Parts: sequence; C-alpha cells; structure tokens
Amino acid sequence: MEGTGFIKTTQSWMGKRWHWIPLIILLVWTILPLVWAVSASFKEATEVYQTPVSLIPESFNFDNYIRVFDYPNFWRYLFNSVFLAVTTTVLAVAVSILAGYAFARYAFRFRHILLIFILVPRIIPRASIIVPLFTGIAFLGILDSYLALVLTYTATAVPLATWILAGFFKVIPKALEEAAAIDGAKPWQIIWHVVIPISLPAIITVSIFSLREAWNEFPFVLAFTSSQEMRTLPYQLFMLKDSMGMQDWPMVLAFTIVTILPLLILYIIFEKKVVNNILSGAVK
Repeated sequence: MEGTGFIKTTQSWMGKRWHWIPLIILLVWTILPLVWAVSASFKEATEVYQTPVSLIPESFNFDNYIRVFDYPNFWRYLFNSVFLAVTTTVLAVAVSILAGYAFARYAFRFRHILLIFILVPRIIPRASIIVPLFTGIAFLGILDSYLALVLTYTATAVPLATWILAGFFKVIPKALEEAAAIDGAKPWQIIWHVVIPISLPAIITVSIFSLREAWNEFPFVLAFTSSQEMRTLPYQLFMLKDSMGMQDWPMVLAFTIVTILPLLILYIIFEKKVVNNILSGAVK
C-alpha cells in the first residue's frame, strides 16, 4: 500500500509539473554549449583535446582574453561593430517610427497589402539578395564603405521594426493626439511629444532587435567589403579559423565570448521589458 501511495504521489507531482520537463531540456540544450565555451576559453590550447573532457579547467588561464584584446586590429573591429550597430539602430528606429505611425493612423489605399509586402525581404533568404545588392552597391561606387553596410543593415531592420511599432501605435488612443492637435501641435510635435513617450517600451524593444541584428550580421560585411579595416567582430571571428594554423579553440572561444558579451548584457538589462512588450504586442 505504501508503494502504491508513493507511485500515486509521484504521478500527481509529475502531472502538475510535467511542463517543466521540456523547459529543463531546452534550458540544458541552450545553456550547456555556452557554459562549455566559457569554460574552454580559460583552458590551455592542448587541454581542450584531452580525454575525458572536463568542464572545469585545470587552472584558469586568462591569457586567451589578453590575446584577444592584443589581437591585431581588434579595437578597429570593435569600433566597426559598435559604429555600424548604433548607426543602423538609430536610422532603422527613426524610419520605422514614421512608417509605423503612417500605417497605424492613415487609411491610404493598399495599406494592408503594402504592410505585408515590406516583410518580403525578411522572408527571402539573405544569401539570395546578396548578388543584386552587390550589383547596385558597385554601381553606386560605395563598395567597401560604411555607407554600403549602413544602408543594407538599415533596410533589413526596418520591416520588422515597422510591423512591431505599427501594432503598438494602433492601440494609442486617438483622443490624445486630437487633444494635442487642438492645442496647436503639428504632426511632428504630436509624434515627438505624445506618441514616442507612450511607445517608449516598444521603441526600446525594436532598438534591441535592430542592434542585435546589426551586431551579428555577417553575410553583408563579407560580400560588400574587402579591406581588413572594414571587418567587424563576427567577420574576424570567422576569419580566425583560416589564420591560426592548428585550431586554437580556447582563443577562438574567448574571442566569441567577447563578441557576444555586449548583447548578453543588453538582454539581461532589458529582458523583462522586451519580453513584456512582445507579449503585450501579441495580445493587442
């Protein structure tokens, strides 16, 4: 009887908490590679090839991170990544605010069809648009320049950002804008002083998405640049495999951690705001 009671108790407990099982599996599947990468980044070059594999380094070695920061042109690559990500985010958010407001407030012809069509670049595989983009950029004479990357990065970030912001702008009470208009506010003043402050959480969410996409972007910088001075951190991370002879995994993983760390910090800071805004946008 005791065994039967134990089984029933276990089944009852599992019945109430079964949904944790796939979450735990997903968490382990997601976190374990990152934990292993962080651990290996503190190991000696030969230690990662030893068997059996140990998750804890024999002795924590910070030389790999020192080598990353001393890597030739590292700070130039970091500057390129920061400059392109920030510039692209500012431009994409600015354009998306105007476009999203237009879609949300103005009933122009074919509005819904156009809103669907602006997502086409997000549906088409990025590799398939590199050739036509390369032809156009070469025609304009801006290959291997910041302008080429900023234009392409911004163009790919605007569609999704416009969709998200249009959804949030629709639920802002029109009475607030009408009251501001009665007080003599011009359209740009209504957007700046009424719409943007109310939609700030959504704008932060869009900014994080745009910043992440620009920071991680690789195919465009690979196709549209040729000089070392234009490389970004993801590009140089890709190039490490061809420039180090025998693969020095601790060095590569240290470079990887340094590359993704800014994004991890941003997600940790804004995680609740981003998740809440995505969910509220879905409900709206």
